[in-house]
Amino acid sequence: MLQTIRDQVKGWLAVVIFTIMIIPFAFWGINYYFDQSGGVTVIDVNGEEISLADYQSAYQDIRQQWQSITGAPVGEETEALIKQRATEDLIQTALLNQAGNEAGLFVGEEEVWEIIRQIPQFNDDQGFNIAQFELAANRNGLSPAGFLTRIRQDMAIEQLRSALFATDFVTGSELTALSGIMHQTRDFVWSTISSDELKETIEVTDEQVQSYFDEEGRFMDPEQVRIAYLVLSLAKIAEEVYLEEGELESYFSDNRHNYEVEGTRNIRQVFVKLPEEPSEAEVGEMRAKADELYALVSGGEDMEEVVVNESGEHGDSIEFSEFGFLTKGALEPEADEVAFSMAAGEISEPVQSAVGFHIMAVDEIQGGTEAALVDIREEVEQDLREEKAAQQLYELSDRLSVLTYESPDTLDIAAEELELQVQKSDFISREDPGVGIVSEPGVVETAFTDEVLLEENNSELIELDNDRYMVLRVLEHRLPMKQLLEDVRDEIVTRLKFEQARDRTREQGEAVLEQLELGKSKEEVALEFGLNWNNATDVTQDDETINRAVLRTAFRAGVPEADQPLHDGASLGTGDYTVVIVYSVNEADPDAINEDEQNIVRSQLLQATTASAWAEFNRNLRAKADVTVYEDML
Repeated sequence: MLQTIRDQVKGWLAVVIFTIMIIPFAFWGINYYFDQSGGVTVIDVNGEEISLADYQSAYQDIRQQWQSITGAPVGEETEALIKQRATEDLIQTALLNQAGNEAGLFVGEEEVWEIIRQIPQFNDDQGFNIAQFELAANRNGLSPAGFLTRIRQDMAIEQLRSALFATDFVTGSELTALSGIMHQTRDFVWSTISSDELKETIEVTDEQVQSYFDEEGRFMDPEQVRIAYLVLSLAKIAEEVYLEEGELESYFSDNRHNYEVEGTRNIRQVFVKLPEEPSEAEVGEMRAKADELYALVSGGEDMEEVVVNESGEHGDSIEFSEFGFLTKGALEPEADEVAFSMAAGEISEPVQSAVGFHIMAVDEIQGGTEAALVDIREEVEQDLREEKAAQQLYELSDRLSVLTYESPDTLDIAAEELELQVQKSDFISREDPGVGIVSEPGVVETAFTDEVLLEENNSELIELDNDRYMVLRVLEHRLPMKQLLEDVRDEIVTRLKFEQARDRTREQGEAVLEQLELGKSKEEVALEFGLNWNNATDVTQDDETINRAVLRTAFRAGVPEADQPLHDGASLGTGDYTVVIVYSVNEADPDAINEDEQNIVRSQLLQATTASAWAEFNRNLRAKADVTVYEDML
C-alpha cells in the first residue's frame, strides 16, 4: 500500500497525506494499535474464542524452547512448524478443558495449593516461598492469579486423563509375555568390518569430485543481504531525559502506592462452589448455605469442622482451604479484594465470585511497608525518566516513520535530524539471521520483502518490542550462489571416501553372510575375510557394553531352530558393517522375575497403553470439534 502511495503522490501532497495518516499515533501512540491483540480472536474451538494474545504467548513459549534446545536460528520452515504446533496445542487444550467441564470435573483451590507447595522450585529451607512462586509466574509472563489458573487447567486435564483411564489394567498373559521379552537373553557372536582402513585405500578422482559438486542443490550459499538500520530505544532516550527541580518529589507523591511493599496474609477459607452456569434458584440456594456457614464460623466454630459437619447433601460443593501466606492477586478477584482489605483476626461475610461464595479468615499479616523517597530515589528517578522517555519515544517513532518514508532511498536524513547512528550488519540470510538485534523477530523477514529488497526502499517502522523501534534498508544483496569448488573439495573427498567405504563394507558383510548361509563355519569365514569374532553370552537387550546397533541386529533376528544359528548384518553409522550369528534365545522364567521387576514391567505397559488410548481420545475430540483458525490473523 505504501508503495502505491509513493508511486502516485509526490512532494508536499505526500507529506500532507502521510501527516493525516499518523495523527492517531500522535494522540494515542503506536501501542494503541499493537495492544489490541488481546481482543482479536484467532481460533474458535466449538464457540470458545482464543485470542491473539494467547496465541502469541504460546508461540513465543515454543519458539524459545526450540532455540534454547537447538541454539540455532529459526528458519522459515521451522517458523511454520512452530506456528502450527502453537495453534494445535491451544486447540487441544481448549478441547480437553471443554471435555473436563462436560464431565463435571473440578479442581478446588486447596488441591491446587497442595500441589504447588510440593513443587521444589517454590520451596526454600523454610518451606514454601511465595516470592519464588511469583517469580515463576513472572517468568511465564503471568500474574500469580493467571499462573494459578494455568496450573489448575493442567491439573483438570490430568484429572480427566485419570478419570478416563484409571480402570486400565494389564492381564496376566500380557505381563508374562512382556516380562519374558524384556528379560530374554541371547547367545551370539559378532564381528565388525571396519571402514577406516578401506578409506585409506580409496582414491577419489577429480571427475568424481566434480560430479558430486555439480549435483543440483549441493553446496549453495543462500540468498543474503547486508542492511543498514536506525534504532529508537526507550532506554537510550531515558538516559538523556532532563528532570527539573521538584519533579521527582511530585511524581513520587502521585505514585506512592506503586512503591509500597505489598504484605502477605495468612488466609483460611470456606468455599461454597456454584455449578456451571447456575440458575437463579441454585445461586440462591448456595448463598443461603454460605450464610448459614458464615453464621457458624463467625460465632467461633472451627472452619474445618464446620465444613465436615455441615456439608450434608452438598458434599463436594463445600471445601475448606488453608492457604498459608498469600500475596495480592492469588485468589479470585472479588475474594482477593476483600481479603486484602481485612485486618488480622477478621472473618469476611460470604463474597460471591464467578465460581462460588468465599468466607475468608485472615489470621496474620506480614510485611507491607510505606516507601520513603530517600530509600528508593534511584528507582523512582528511573521510572520517571522512562515515563517521560515513553512520550518522546512515540513522538520520535512517528517522526522516524515520516522521515524515512519521505526519503525512501536513505537513512541519513532521519539519522541527522533525530541524532541517531546508522548501524550496519554483516551479511545475513533467512536461514542464518546472525546475532544481536538483526536476529530478532521481524527483522530478516522485513529485509527480504519486495518493497525493501527489490524496490530498494526503506522499510516501514518495525516494532522490536514495547520500547524499541527500527527502520532498515538493504545495502547489498547476494543471490543464491554456488560455492567455489576449492572451498569444499576436502569436504567432498571426505564424504566420497566415507560413502565408498560404507558400500564396500556392506558388500563384504553381505558376502560373509552368504558364505555362512551356504554352510561355512564362522572360523572358515574369519580366515577367508580376516574377521575377529566377539562372544556374547546371556546378553540382555539393554546391555551397555555392546554397540546398540549390534544389539538391535541380534535381537531383531528370530529364534534359531535346533542347531541352526541365525545370521544377520547391518551397516553402522560409522560406515562399518556388523555381522551377527545368533545361536540361542534364552526365555525368561516368569517365576524367576521378582515382584519389583514385574511392577516395573506392569507400569511400563500401562503407560504405553494409556498413552495410546489418550492419544486416540485426543484425536477423536479433534475430529468431532468445530474449529476455525483465522490464518490471516496469525
